[in-house]
Amino acid sequence: MVAFGIGEVVGSIIIGIIIDKIGSKKTSLVNILIILIMINVTAASVYSEKYDWMTFLMCFLWGLQDSSLNIHTFQILGFEFIS
Repeated sequence: MVAFGIGEVVGSIIIGIIIDKIGSKKTSLVNILIILIMINVTAASVYSEKYDWMTFLMCFLWGLQDSSLNIHTFQILGFEFIS
């Protein structure tokens, strides 16, 4: 779960920078890419049936994906209903 937490923090910072640089619509494609990478790493980790570095990478990517989607969703909702 430490890797998950680190992924949450890193993902929040990175996706905020990406939204500022390329905009919200293009960031949706970045989120899709993150999800696809996370799915592939999760499938590989489950298929290997071992507790190794792939498990930690999987947890990190889950946190990265979770925070990226949350921050992006909150940013969209903030501009929609607050502005």
